[in-house]
Amino acid sequence: MHFARGTSCFCGISKHLHGVHLKKHIEHMLASMAQQWLPPILLPYAKAIATPFRRIDPRRLALRGAFQSLNKDAAANELMLRKNLRVAIHPDSRAPFEMFCWRSQEMVEEMDAFLAFTQGKERLLDVGALHGVFSLAFAAHSVSRRSVAVDPSPLAFAKLLYNVHTNKFADRVIPVECALSDASGTISMYYEWEHAVAAPLTPDGEVATTVEKITGDALCERLGFVPDVIKIDVEGHEAKVIRGLAATIHQGKPLLFLEMHPQRIKRENDSLDDLLDFMEQEGYQARNSFSVVQFQDLRATEVDTRAIFEVRPVNT
Repeated sequence: MHFARGTSCFCGISKHLHGVHLKKHIEHMLASMAQQWLPPILLPYAKAIATPFRRIDPRRLALRGAFQSLNKDAAANELMLRKNLRVAIHPDSRAPFEMFCWRSQEMVEEMDAFLAFTQGKERLLDVGALHGVFSLAFAAHSVSRRSVAVDPSPLAFAKLLYNVHTNKFADRVIPVECALSDASGTISMYYEWEHAVAAPLTPDGEVATTVEKITGDALCERLGFVPDVIKIDVEGHEAKVIRGLAATIHQGKPLLFLEMHPQRIKRENDSLDDLLDFMEQEGYQARNSFSVVQFQDLRATEVDTRAIFEVRPVNT
């Protein structure tokens, strides 16, 4: 240990510990503020700001290097999501889409799993599409693929329309501006960034918009659309979305990518247990990118969790 100007060892340690505690306090404070006020897609940015003293993760550096190499010849309005997967994008979509390329390792793994598990699939119902990154990635793989991209946010929907149009995907991606729920009618929603959510993090927030809601079953019937894969990310409204898709799930047994938000689900007076009971009764098993996840572990979680639900093999 270096001693300067007669500073005692104890004093040096004390100052060091004070600095460590101060750093941790600042990091905790910023992280808490970010969790309360920012949408999930921007949380990795907040984490980066909240931890300026930490060494940069070499895995993130590697992802960034690979991304930059892949995109060195991309046009200003283009993004190479993966090798041989090029999409044109709205300028405001760049940062959110890059989350799935290198900025967030968790979201990179989410996109990798989506691309891997949807091989051989042809019909995607994208619930909570936002700017449409999953629909674009899905449709770009094959001219025969189709996606219905649903989002209730007027702010996000404008970017979704732009991205579908600029990629000339009008015959592959059907944008639908509404909320999927367990009944038809209207629903009051709140903005978090460009997300329109029914269960805001701050219950005293002002209603930002009132939008149409419809069940997924009714929407699929109206469009004559039979999905073989469904992606749902609706910030706490997922229990209602699943109830509204009960017939579609029961009849077709599609692959499901589901993000679960236990605290927001409670704010909507719904139950994560009921959602998981339905999936289990329908013959599904839950998994992550690497292995099967037990339903009791999902029931016990209090944090936002992503899971893939696939039909359980007959011999298990």
